[in-house]
Amino acid sequence: MRLRRHGSTRHIRRRAAALALFALGCRGRTDGGIDGAVAIGVGAIPGSPNYAQVVEGVEMAVARLNEQTGGPRFRVQLPDSSARSAVRVAQLLRDTPSVIAVVGHPESGNTLEAIPIYADAEHDGLDGVVAISPTSSSPRLSGISPWFFRVSPSDADAARVTAQWVLDSLGASRAAIVYRNDSYGRDWARTFGDVFVRGGGAVVMRDPYLTGVVEWDAYASQLATLRPDVLLFPGDGDDALALMQALRARGVSIPFIGGDGTETMKQHAEAAGARYVSFFEEPRASSKEAQYFLPTYRARFRRVPDMFAALSYDAALVVGRTVINGARTRSALRLALERVGNGAPSVDGVAGRIAFEKNHDIKGRTVVITRVPGTVAPANAKASGAQP
Repeated sequence: MRLRRHGSTRHIRRRAAALALFALGCRGRTDGGIDGAVAIGVGAIPGSPNYAQVVEGVEMAVARLNEQTGGPRFRVQLPDSSARSAVRVAQLLRDTPSVIAVVGHPESGNTLEAIPIYADAEHDGLDGVVAISPTSSSPRLSGISPWFFRVSPSDADAARVTAQWVLDSLGASRAAIVYRNDSYGRDWARTFGDVFVRGGGAVVMRDPYLTGVVEWDAYASQLATLRPDVLLFPGDGDDALALMQALRARGVSIPFIGGDGTETMKQHAEAAGARYVSFFEEPRASSKEAQYFLPTYRARFRRVPDMFAALSYDAALVVGRTVINGARTRSALRLALERVGNGAPSVDGVAGRIAFEKNHDIKGRTVVITRVPGTVAPANAKASGAQP
């Protein structure tokens, strides 16, 4: 970290600009640029997985916000296409004066890297900008920065709900856990295991894996021997499919539950019958805002929205509604968002009501355990676990 020189040219320019904008109505870093619109930035690496869905969600929220009359106009600020890291994306958006807030990042790892940049920690928050993640779920993000909020539950909340559901609804007493060996997988495995054991269950297998360097047949062989009642898989969708294929090759049928990182497996027929955790499912969305969003999204993009699009819409919408209600600077927006659902009205979102806890986590957001439609018969019938 370089030392801050109080008299540097950069900071003289910054403070002069801030004073000038204050004199023009306390608009801070939201002068709107050439077109006068307030910008909501997309905090995601161009071309990365789920980038398009985040952009689509923000675009739809901005269109929705611009239907209102008499308030500020909004626009989408995309990161430069040359940005190849979360840090660079954050720098570009933070240093764009018209950006009042950022929707992103969708991944916990990139969010952790970008938060100090959005918070302008190097300069004590001089140019800090709010970042609201649609889907970052690491427990380490709870209360990490006054500039960070999120509209999805944490992994700890999701794993806790899933463990209780497995105990109560499946009646399982013996669980196996195969988890991706990173903070996401470890957090899920630890919390699920703790809750499951406290509820009277036993974890008979708890094994990590690394994408690209794993022999799935070895895991399938061990699971065939242990015959657990349920298999929890906090990993990603492609790896989930690979393990299911290895299990079927051995004739092993075990109720399979993927973490929220496995949602993409629903696109594959071979995952039929498996379950996964999600923070949004289109058939279950019934809020007033969902009644607008769902048909409009399908008409515009010719497909059903996933949780990345829906929750990015919610994140941008709560920003816009709060700006419309009077929070016209970055600092004012941060303080106003803290009051959403805590003295100020909550905001109706696609996935439910939006309100924030004191640690800036979403308050009362639903965790959905969804079954992939259809059934897939195993290749043979050597072993089987309990069925849901």
